[in-house]
Amino acid sequence: MVSSFIPSDNASTPIGFAESKINASVKNLREGLDPDVLAYWYKRIEDKSIEVVPEHLKDKVHFEQDRILWMKFKMDVSKRAVPYVMQVIEEYIPMMPYSTGLYFRKVQEILTDEMNKELR
Repeated sequence: MVSSFIPSDNASTPIGFAESKINASVKNLREGLDPDVLAYWYKRIEDKSIEVVPEHLKDKVHFEQDRILWMKFKMDVSKRAVPYVMQVIEEYIPMMPYSTGLYFRKVQEILTDEMNKELR
């Protein structure tokens, strides 16, 4: 008699446990890049940045989500406000899902590159 192995959803087996861990990891990564999750963090970063910038820069920080490409955001930030925004992003990254944190690391990198272009 030939027996075939059928993977089980039972997490009590080593394969079932590994499968459930992988599924949970993939789900967390996928959810972290959900446009609603990104919008939530952009809003938190925008609000906190406006809170911490000097009074004369409060109207110089604005983020807007693209209505067609939901993962795309327009950042309208004064050069003088960028350090404050970077600081707020850094503060919030540990609270974010892993993939959202990677996304905002890239945002920080883009902001740094833009600032460096201005200095040349």
